[in-house]
This record gives sequence, C-alpha cells and structure tokens, in this order.
Amino acid sequence: MLKLLKQSTLTACRHLGLLRMMASSSWRHRRLLILCYHGLALKDEHQWEPLLYVTPAHFRRRMEMIADGGFTVLHLDSAIGMLKNGALPPKSIVITFDDGFYDFYEVAFPALQEFGFPATVYQTTYYADHRFPIFNLVVNYIFWRAHRRTFDTGKFGLRQSFDLSKLAGREYATNAFRTFARDHFYTPAQKDALAAGIAAELGVDYDEIRSLRMLQLMTAVEITEVSERGIDIQLHTHRHRTPHDAKLFTREIRDNREWIRTRIGRQPSHFCYPSGIYRHEFLPWLREENIASAATCEIGLAAKDCNPLLLPRLSDSANLSEAEFDGWLAGVNSFLPRRRLPRPMTSL
Repeated sequence: MLKLLKQSTLTACRHLGLLRMMASSSWRHRRLLILCYHGLALKDEHQWEPLLYVTPAHFRRRMEMIADGGFTVLHLDSAIGMLKNGALPPKSIVITFDDGFYDFYEVAFPALQEFGFPATVYQTTYYADHRFPIFNLVVNYIFWRAHRRTFDTGKFGLRQSFDLSKLAGREYATNAFRTFARDHFYTPAQKDALAAGIAAELGVDYDEIRSLRMLQLMTAVEITEVSERGIDIQLHTHRHRTPHDAKLFTREIRDNREWIRTRIGRQPSHFCYPSGIYRHEFLPWLREENIASAATCEIGLAAKDCNPLLLPRLSDSANLSEAEFDGWLAGVNSFLPRRRLPRPMTSL
C-alpha cells in the first residue's frame, strides 16, 4: 500500500514538473547522491537476487536518466571534498560499485565509458586471485536454479535434507555447506570442485556458470585495466569481512590496501563497509588507517554535516521503479516515508 501511494505521488510530481524543480533547488544543490550497484546480470541473477542484481538494460536506462536530467557525475574523492567545503555543483552524483565482480568489467564499464561517467569500485581482493565463482554465492544460486524440491546431502557428507523450494531452505543449505567447507579448511579450488559436484547432482550447468564468469571477481589484470582507463579503485576489505577485533579489522584494511596499491600504483583511502554493516567502534580504527570516507548502505543523500565515515547511499535494484529512482535523483524521496528493505545476500 505504501509503495503504491509513493508511486502515485512520484508520478504526479513528474507530470507536474516538481521533480525537475526539486532537482534544481538550493536544497538539492547542497547534497550529494551516492548511487550503489552490486552486480549486473550476465544471465538471470536479477531473478535470483533482485536486491543485488540489475539487468544491463536497467543499468543503461538509469545512465540515460542521469544524462538526460543534466546531473553532474563526480569522482568520489572530489565529491567528498566539495561536500565538506559546501562547493558541490548542481545535481551532484557519485556512482559506486561494491565488490568488483567481473560483470562490472563486462557490462557496466563499457556503458560508463560510453556516457563519459566516472565511477568508483570498492574492490574486495582475496578472490581476485582465484578464477572461481564466489563459493557462498554460487551454491545459493545453484540451489535457486535447481528443479528439485528436496536435496539430500548424504553423498557430500552432511547427512541433511533441505527444501530448496523455499528461501529459508536454500539459506540453510548454503550455510551448511559454507560451514562444512570452512571446518574442513577447503581451498578455493576445493570449494569450486564442491560447487561443481552440487550443481551436477542438482542438474545445473556449472560449465555455463564458469564460462560466463558469473559471480566471479575481476582479475588483477582487469582491475589494473579499468583503473588505467579512469575507474577509481577503493577499499572493501581483503576477505569481505569486518572483524570486531581491532587488529583483525586493521589487517583486513591493510591487506586490501596493499593488494590494490601493488596493482594500480596508488594508495586507496576511501572505504565501503562489506554488506553495508558497520559498528561505531569501527570509526576510530578507520581514522587510524587514514580513511577519508566510508560508505554504508543506509538510504539517503549526503549533506555537509554527515559523518564522512557513515555516508548514506542509494542502492539501486530490480525492485526500485523508474519513478522512485527519479525521485531519489531529485531528492524528493528524502521526504517520503519508506520501509527498511531486507539486506541482500552479499557474504563472500
């Protein structure tokens, strides 16, 4: 009901020209919209995880709306400085991508080049050295693709049965295999072999998943290439995790930073919390590591008085309508009620 009411309100505002007026207002001029994308579907990932993936056509349409609306797409570092100094140009936007999946290289990067838009990739790095799909993601995707209702895991040594027709069953199965692989100290190659075995048992074409490079990170060569061609590579932890222990947390930042520095020749200083999850005790740890900004998945526009280590963003998704996206570009949605969305499954 709330969504329908918002859609009607935003549609009426569009027809009356109120969104254009708001986008050009002094209020919007003083604020920065940071867009967040996770993945662009290479096959049907947007149907599997609509909060995480959008189609190439969806992404292209968003870029057209930004261009047609006369919005100013800024480099992240410049935008953070301008925001702090109250010097943003009108209709300011930053475009960011979390994780650094191969689909960024294949789909998003060419589109950004075509439109002439800068962008930042918050790159997690451990799996960039391994040409395998991310295990925790790919097994969940396989369970979603499977045609069976139940999955008896006895032949894999788990001795459990899961109902794959339900979201909860797929999540239980994913967590069970994740724990199994961790407890047996599986290497990435062993995890990949296990995922291939699960796919074969469930009748899912794993060769296709590999050949399309679904759910894989960009390689070091690809990351270097996009960096040399204008994409900003920043921090997202090495292993896509934020330990609650200060030393382990700092290690994640330093390992991530050193991996990126040796590939692109620059020291990254901006950070994004994996899965958008943060704790306030992280903030002094980030300051000690000279982190200039840190992005969350909290929805909103950033203002001058925002804590730079708790920057809000708008996570675009297959569930966000064009009217809603337009409302966020203009800033109108900041004044409309909204429900808190569930977090997508982004654990690597």
